[in-house]
Amino acid sequence: MSETTFYDHFHQDKPTGPGAWVACRFSRSILEFAGMKAGDKVLEIGPGRGVFADLCLERSIDYTAIEPNPHLAQSLEGRGATVIRAIVPPLPELEEKFDYVVMINVLEHMSGVKEALAVAEQVRRCLAPGGKFVVCSPDYLNLRWQFFNCDFSHGYVTTQRRLSQLLISAGYGTSRSCYLSGPLSGFLGILLAGIAAWLPFGTLHAWFPRSALCFKLYKIQLTFSRKVLIAGEDSG
Repeated sequence: MSETTFYDHFHQDKPTGPGAWVACRFSRSILEFAGMKAGDKVLEIGPGRGVFADLCLERSIDYTAIEPNPHLAQSLEGRGATVIRAIVPPLPELEEKFDYVVMINVLEHMSGVKEALAVAEQVRRCLAPGGKFVVCSPDYLNLRWQFFNCDFSHGYVTTQRRLSQLLISAGYGTSRSCYLSGPLSGFLGILLAGIAAWLPFGTLHAWFPRSALCFKLYKIQLTFSRKVLIAGEDSG
């Protein structure tokens, strides 16, 4: 796997204005769920375009990212983020401890349960006492076959139950979770995700892969599919 080209397809795919707004609200929901505040030390693994990073920097949160793609890393550095260039796993050696480690749409890219468990254990060792591991990943029970179709590197199946068990097995103490559909949680989020699951846009995109319209509609369906948001606390 080349660090110079890993996820270049993500870098080249430019979001629309409404898509950027939804992504910002989605990241804000994660930040508020975690309870992060100014001065907290946060490590994000796989920041992508840096929507969550921007929110952290705006709130004077001490933010560090691990990102292998040079285009994405340079963009983050230009906005004031500290960036460690590496592919996870394994987690690189880190000298400092963090109050939060965040993985948004990343843990499902592990090759399987052994790799996911190893990463969760490595994350726990770099948390400060009482620190939290915050994970947001697609819910396989909602996406079904689209879980694998939407991204070539999805390897570890994520659901609320599986993520909860993973955190327990990795040595975390208490955990809490919720579901998100775009920026929405609660009943409305579950309802919207249920509707998104029945939309035919994934099939249409498979039939007409060169159609820009089908591609955009498929992205909308994926945006509002159900995500599991879970935080596990280091048990010390």
